[in-house]
Amino acid sequence: MESFYAFGEYVLKHSRHNEIPSDKVHIILNYPKIQWDDWAEYMATLTWFSGIPLSRGGSKTSHVIFAETIDEALNQSDKYDYAMISYIGSFYYSEHEDNIFEYFDEFCKSERTCRGHLLFHPKKQYGRLHPQTIFLNIKNWRNLGRPTFDNYTGKVIEYVRSESNVHDDYTPHWVKGGKEYKNVIHSEQAKFISDVLESGETILNFDKQRSVKFFCYPERRQSKTLDEERNRKSDIIYTVNNETLTQLPILDKKFDVIYAPASGQTSEYLYHIYGHKDTKLIIYDNNLNSLSWKQMVYCMASENNLKQIDKYFRNKGCIIDDCSYKPELVEKNESIYSRKQWFDDIYKIKPTFKQYDLLETTIDVDSSKTNLIYLSNIFSYNFAIHKYKIEDIHNRFIEYMNLPNTTIYGKNIFKDTVYNENSLR
Repeated sequence: MESFYAFGEYVLKHSRHNEIPSDKVHIILNYPKIQWDDWAEYMATLTWFSGIPLSRGGSKTSHVIFAETIDEALNQSDKYDYAMISYIGSFYYSEHEDNIFEYFDEFCKSERTCRGHLLFHPKKQYGRLHPQTIFLNIKNWRNLGRPTFDNYTGKVIEYVRSESNVHDDYTPHWVKGGKEYKNVIHSEQAKFISDVLESGETILNFDKQRSVKFFCYPERRQSKTLDEERNRKSDIIYTVNNETLTQLPILDKKFDVIYAPASGQTSEYLYHIYGHKDTKLIIYDNNLNSLSWKQMVYCMASENNLKQIDKYFRNKGCIIDDCSYKPELVEKNESIYSRKQWFDDIYKIKPTFKQYDLLETTIDVDSSKTNLIYLSNIFSYNFAIHKYKIEDIHNRFIEYMNLPNTTIYGKNIFKDTVYNENSLR
């Protein structure tokens, strides 16, 4: 895309952001130290994509503002009470319950005015919050008289800071207002910081929040932490579904061909509900080990053998995800589609196994058949954004939705659940 503005426009046009009312907004800022190019677009993609909490319903529950500066964004934020502010190049992990969204919720309940990475260099005029990530209570900011985050010249309150630092000598664990005042010249955020401290509030540095995020410093054009993230082991075999089996709409129809990923029990469950006696089940996956796991399950289906199969793939270096971190979900899925039903279906189904990279090519369906393609979260999988631009991922998803005589169900790049049914043309 040709600009940061165009990137934001594309996201807002094709997603469902800002659809469901919320008092919270994610402000995404362009990074002033680099020109817009493919690298900058990648940095923006990281921040926007990782800033959508998948567990909370996708983009429709997430409000976003794209802006060049904090002041510009806040001028558009009158309907919000709280903001998480991010420079492009910020990345947020989303592992289970420990994530930036939970910490942001905690901050909102605290009613503090702000929290973030405190930078108070001893030799600088004044201190500030690094915009890689800032938690801001917009209500409090308005009550303070809407102080600017931009450069400020004028009187500010002296600060008192903790003797300890998070790291180096300029990252105090907290700062509070002193008793004296001084003048600053063109000092970034000085007016805002001074007004918060003058109100009697202590500003806290991030602590636990640091473990669920990182910042790439885009001007460096490389990031060791980012390299570790995008190159980390993705050879994961999901032996149990980590999403609810009843997500599909209740359809009063059967399909001639069902395409479903190898993970968990999804393929057999879909066959169980939407298959007829002549339905062809095609189990696909881009991960050959995941595909091999499902093939071995069909060859050796029994509880004892499943444990041996899992052990075999662990010994190969694969990560086995059995969803043990979501016991309530596992129990719910078991009540929907029991282990016994799963084995019974495995014994009678004769599936076809195929390796497909759905992001690389579109499946060539037989339009004379009624087809169901379950995409799961393949188009919203974290690793996709490291390989493809969001425009390319979205266009591929549209191709799937346009397949003739085909029903599509799954999450798109915007982390929204999509159901689309095309009749025979």
